[in-house]
Amino acid sequence: MTLHRLIALLALPAAAVLASGQPSPRPGVVPNDPFFKYQLTFLNPGGRLTVERTSIKPSPVTLEAKAGIDCGVTRAWAVSVGSRRVVAALLDDGFFYGHEDLQGNIWANPGESGPDATGHAKETNRADDDGNGYVDDVMGWDFAFDDPDPDAYVYDGKRRDRIQPYWHSISAMGIIGARGNNGLGVAGVNWEVSLMLLKIGAQGIGDGEADALRPGRTAKAIRYAADNGAKVINWSGFVSDPAPEALAELRAAIAYAGSKGVLLIVGAGNSGLDIDRPENATYPACFDLDNILTVGMIDLTGELVRYTAGDRVLGSNYGVRNVDIAAPDETFTTDVENGRSTYRLAAGTSSSAPLVTGIAALALSVDPSLDAVSLKKLLMETAAPLPGLAGKVKCGGMVDAHRALLEAKR
Repeated sequence: MTLHRLIALLALPAAAVLASGQPSPRPGVVPNDPFFKYQLTFLNPGGRLTVERTSIKPSPVTLEAKAGIDCGVTRAWAVSVGSRRVVAALLDDGFFYGHEDLQGNIWANPGESGPDATGHAKETNRADDDGNGYVDDVMGWDFAFDDPDPDAYVYDGKRRDRIQPYWHSISAMGIIGARGNNGLGVAGVNWEVSLMLLKIGAQGIGDGEADALRPGRTAKAIRYAADNGAKVINWSGFVSDPAPEALAELRAAIAYAGSKGVLLIVGAGNSGLDIDRPENATYPACFDLDNILTVGMIDLTGELVRYTAGDRVLGSNYGVRNVDIAAPDETFTTDVENGRSTYRLAAGTSSSAPLVTGIAALALSVDPSLDAVSLKKLLMETAAPLPGLAGKVKCGGMVDAHRALLEAKR
C-alpha cells in the first residue's frame, strides 16, 4: 500500500471519534499508535483529560484543557507525514537510538554506510570514508568523548558514581520523529525523518559548577550539522558559561549554520523570566541572529506555563524580542527505563522546542527549498494567535502545523 493511499484511508470526517472515546474537535489523520490518545499537544479535545505519566505503571494525572490548543498536527498529516530525506539534528547529552519506536528514523550518513572498496562495512572500518574529518560517523558524533557513538549513557545527573541512560534527549527524539502509525508506542510529528544525533555533554556537573567545555563542543556540533546535511537543529538547552570568548565561538558557529540555510530551534527556558532584560539573558536564545527560533511553552488552556516550586514562581521564559513563538509542553513521548524502551509524559520548553522542530522538519518535507530565514518566517507568520501570548512572545501565537504546511505547499 502506498503512503498516499494510507493517508487517504486515515483521513477522518469532522465527526470522528478519538481512541479515548471523545469526539475530535477537528478533522484530521489519527494514527493507530496505542499511546496517541495521550498526545494532547497533537490533538486536544478539551475538558478535564486524564493521561498517564508513564507507560511502566498506573500513573494517572488529570489536565485542564481547552479544545484546539494543540499544534494542528493531525490536520497537517493530511498534507505530509514527513520524509527520510529531511535531516533534523539534535544536540543533547546522549541518545538511546535503539528505542523500539525511534530506531527506524535515525540518520544514516550515506558516506559512512554500506561496503567500502574492500567489502568491509564503512560503519566500522575505522576510516573516514566521506572525508569530513570524522571516522565512522554513521549516525552523528559524540563531541564529549570524541567518538562516533553518541550513546545515551552518561553520569547520572549530578552524581559521578553512577552511569545511566539519559532521559532528556529521548523525549525530544520521540516528539520530532517517533515512527507513526506502526501500532507501537507514540507518533512523532514526523512519521518519517532522519534524526542526526550529536552528543555535546556527559553530565556529572556538581552544584554551582559550569561545564566550561560545553560551548565549544556545541559549536563543533552545530558546524558538523550544517556541513553534513541537516536543515534544522533542535537544542532543548543552553550554555551556562558566560565567558565572552566561549559565547563568541558559539555565536560564530550558529551564524555559520545560518550561512548554509540551517535553522536552530531552542527552548526559551523554564525560569519564568523576561529574558529581554539584560540580567536574565540566556544563550543562545538572546543572540541577535536571524537563524535562531526561540520557543516558549504554554499549557493546554493556551496560557504561558506558570508554577511554584517552594517560594519560587517558575515557568516559561518570555520576551517579545528574544522569544519568537510558543508551543504546548506536556507531550506523551518516548522514554527509557533500565535500558528498555518505555514512554512518559514530558514537559518544559525542552518539549515545546522539539514540537516546533518537528513541524519545521514537516514543512521541509513539503518544500525542501526553505532556508533558515524563510522557514522561521513561515512558522511565525502561520502561528495561531493567542491572547495570553500578546506582549510575551514576538509573534503572539502558538505554532500551527496545518497552517504552516498549507503555506509551504503554495
